[in-house]
Amino acid sequence: MKQITLIGAGFLGSALALGAARRGWDTTVIGRSDPFAIQNTDPGPGEIRLLTGDGVELLPETLQQDVDAIIITAGGHFPLPSAAAPAADAIGTLSLVIGLCETVRSLSPQTKIVFLSSAGAVYAPSDELKYESDPGEPTSPYGMSRRVGEEYMEYYRRVHGLSTHSLRCVNVYGRLLPRSRGQGVVSAAFWSALTGKPFTLHGDGRQTRDFIHVDDFVTATLNLLESGRDLPGTINVGTGVGSSIANVLDAVGAATGSTIATAPGPSAHTDTGNLAVDLSLLRNIIEFEPLDLDAGIKLMAREIAACGPLESL
Repeated sequence: MKQITLIGAGFLGSALALGAARRGWDTTVIGRSDPFAIQNTDPGPGEIRLLTGDGVELLPETLQQDVDAIIITAGGHFPLPSAAAPAADAIGTLSLVIGLCETVRSLSPQTKIVFLSSAGAVYAPSDELKYESDPGEPTSPYGMSRRVGEEYMEYYRRVHGLSTHSLRCVNVYGRLLPRSRGQGVVSAAFWSALTGKPFTLHGDGRQTRDFIHVDDFVTATLNLLESGRDLPGTINVGTGVGSSIANVLDAVGAATGSTIATAPGPSAHTDTGNLAVDLSLLRNIIEFEPLDLDAGIKLMAREIAACGPLESL
């Protein structure tokens, strides 16, 4: 693996770009903005090139460079805003997925395409670990667009022979996200710890979810691409362990020396039950031992203390 293209320069796109460059890979990022300033970050032995604009329109330029893989990290709205604009969310996600697949089919059919889907949005909560073969039961427009995006990836794999893959990622954390996104339980807990403002608690706090540190997410994604294996169409990426929202608040409080107050928020379909993913398929392809929640949150706390995030977000 030497050349990759990332569609989207947000939280996950920027993390993947830096991770790839530090492995010595040449990385092109196509995005409408550079919110995490990857242009100003030392890329290590690799190279990062940022192209500003539309992913579908600019992709042909990058495919001329013998790109090994494309990772789709953008498309649609975030989970909460998607409820207010379901059509826009679907159009944003599916036009991107279909447009990119059509471009690759025409210009570079040997290039892998990886779509970052969402385990939390696609699977229904359950006390059992979720397998890739389990049916998708989305309860939000965001989840619906991710699930249909997966189906389009499978269509291009089955009908046109493209190497398309969907990664069902759990809740990824590791840096403070803007509070306006309405996304990121761990990030929201850190904001409350840093500002003293109450954490908005949806549900009773006992619901469990699978949380993975962004460094582990990057490692898993890039190791899958580097494995040289014929990857399956859908792969779970997580830790395989569920942690409650109360666990998150306790861990962030301990890591920051804070007591986090809570305030009740409106309930939604996604605020109940338990959800963690099975990693058997992932571990059949690569060796993978992610950080546990406490260790990951301590790492995030150290990085926040070193960077002074309140000045930039």
